[in-house]
Amino acid sequence: MASRPTVSVITPAYNVAPYIGQCIESLQAQTLSDWEMLIVDDASSDETPAVVQRYQHDPRIRYMRNEQNLGPGATRNRALDAAQGEWVAIVDADDWIAPERLEKLVRFAETQGVEMVADLQVYRTEWGGVYQVSWATYAKPPKAPRRYTLEQIIAAHPSFKPLIRRAFLDAKPIRYPTTIRIGEDYAFYVEVLLKGGRFALLPEPMYSYRVRPGTTVTRYDVLDERRKAMEYLLQLPETTPRIAGLLQRAYQRDRAYALYPQFARSVKRGEWRTAIRLLRESPQVARLLLTGLPSALYRRLFAREKLVDPWRETIHKEVHR
Repeated sequence: MASRPTVSVITPAYNVAPYIGQCIESLQAQTLSDWEMLIVDDASSDETPAVVQRYQHDPRIRYMRNEQNLGPGATRNRALDAAQGEWVAIVDADDWIAPERLEKLVRFAETQGVEMVADLQVYRTEWGGVYQVSWATYAKPPKAPRRYTLEQIIAAHPSFKPLIRRAFLDAKPIRYPTTIRIGEDYAFYVEVLLKGGRFALLPEPMYSYRVRPGTTVTRYDVLDERRKAMEYLLQLPETTPRIAGLLQRAYQRDRAYALYPQFARSVKRGEWRTAIRLLRESPQVARLLLTGLPSALYRRLFAREKLVDPWRETIHKEVHR
């Protein structure tokens, strides 16, 4: 491997012993071979270290371990600080990527002349089925490559794993917020654009996102973390009053969609006290009830949080990554 690899792959890991081998092997199968993989173990209590050790004969694979669980932001930041590549790619330890992904994204980024690019995510179930293909909660994949502005990204609420120019992150500087455990990636991507980064999307499904059951978190927990992400972005000096308004409206939209299922059930069952309370919390839920919530949008809303069973409000790996 060259002294400075083309791509540094950032892989936070927490209790992923059954899955991380597939992730590593998908890196080893890349058509672009000039990469390094920085695995940061966030104090796993399973056999994750032993599984990684089986692959460490490959000098491109670097393993670090946190002495205590620090959460997704701090874990990713540790890898970012150690990265040496020209580009940084984010690949979670229980996911995997197509063999041509790194090569295509690097070529696409260089052709577009942008600081950040991404592709489509294929949401795959534990039993191998495809749940959906998407890149954002509120926007469908385009038919051709295209760029997106900051305003469009805020409106779309993206859920992708990007490739980013490392020199840009270091120069600004930009790192993941460490006080957010769900949605810290959204805050990170928006900050990239707030600080002058440009983004382009390559609409090819090359990232496989594993949907699996795990830690149970309520929608209120998710909303609280999204509120923290909004507040983090609001305090950045680059956030203008106009952008602040967009962020606040986007959060209110997220809140309405999250409360909608409970509101609709309350109305259907005649539980008017609950319905009125929810309506006071988020007046927008009434409009959703009148217009109906398309099932495809409902799936996009909750697949990003790994909600395998939305009615049971089950979420997976955003709590520990």
